Amino acid sequence: MTKEITVQELNTDRFIDEKIKEIRGAVGDGLAINALSGGVDSSTVTMLGHRALWKRLKTVFIENGLMREGESEQVVGFFRNLDVTVEVVDARKEFFRSAQGNHGPGRKA
Repeated sequence: MTKEITVQELNTDRFIDEKIKEIRGAVGDGLAINALSGGVDSSTVTMLGHRALWKRLKTVFIENGLMREGESEQVVGFFRNLDVTVEVVDARKEFFRSAQGNHGPGRKA
């Protein structure tokens, strides 16, 4: 069960240290992959994962063509400036092709 943390109880350094230990414990000696969208949740997970795993974290940003002009470059550049390696996958053609209509099972796009 998850316990809500009140502002009075919040110790950010302890919280970050605990999450880093949890991530290291879950991943072990392996590699982890995360998706970065630029939102608060994925950005937080990216930074915690980066601090926990460093080069054993593979961060992927999927370019789907729906962000504001220049926003994708801004998000990726921000994290690269923090030494987070970000792989950009350009999925715009596939995304827009699939969004052209509901093709349903058995139908060709």
